[in-house]
Amino acid sequence: MTTSWVVPQVWLGETVAILGNGAAMTKALADSLAGYKRVAVNRAVRFAPSADMFVALDPDPQHWAAAEGFSGLRVCGVECDIDALYAGMWYETVNMPGGARLHIRNNFLAAIRIAALAGASKILLAGVDAPLYDEIHAHTGFSGFTEGLAQITAELRAQGVEIEQVGAVPAVPMRTAEPDEALPSVPESAYPAGSALLADHEDGAA
Repeated sequence: MTTSWVVPQVWLGETVAILGNGAAMTKALADSLAGYKRVAVNRAVRFAPSADMFVALDPDPQHWAAAEGFSGLRVCGVECDIDALYAGMWYETVNMPGGARLHIRNNFLAAIRIAALAGASKILLAGVDAPLYDEIHAHTGFSGFTEGLAQITAELRAQGVEIEQVGAVPAVPMRTAEPDEALPSVPESAYPAGSALLADHEDGAA
């Protein structure tokens, strides 16, 4: 069963790395950040099984299967039968071009919020490619991750928290799929060896 949880300031003044499941994520990149507190988002946990925290808001078994045996803090967004900390569902209000306002939920953005609430003075973003994420998910109707990431970054920087993206993001041209159309495959040569998208070409971040 999940246990209700309010984020404590356990990482006050520390540097925290958020590990996403984007194209740039590799075991080598995850290992290079092992000197910091690490939050593995969704299936990025397979690159960092010894991370300090695992965040998957959705209790979908396929998301949690990757975290089987994970001994760090496990954070879920839904009260359920999973052995995890229940932190509630995290939504961001995102101002879109043209004046529209969206309310979105995203594991990577939630992980950033958790790190900030835990007291991080610097947050490193690894394995995230916001435009690619939006491209890949456009056919599902999801949008706003690029804008949401930019807004949360600006907000936290204004509060004195350093935000830095680490790890190369491959320049891969993508296009939005039409409804019911499969997204085009991307040559493996476009990604770093061992990258997340060589294993499953579906996540730009989380």
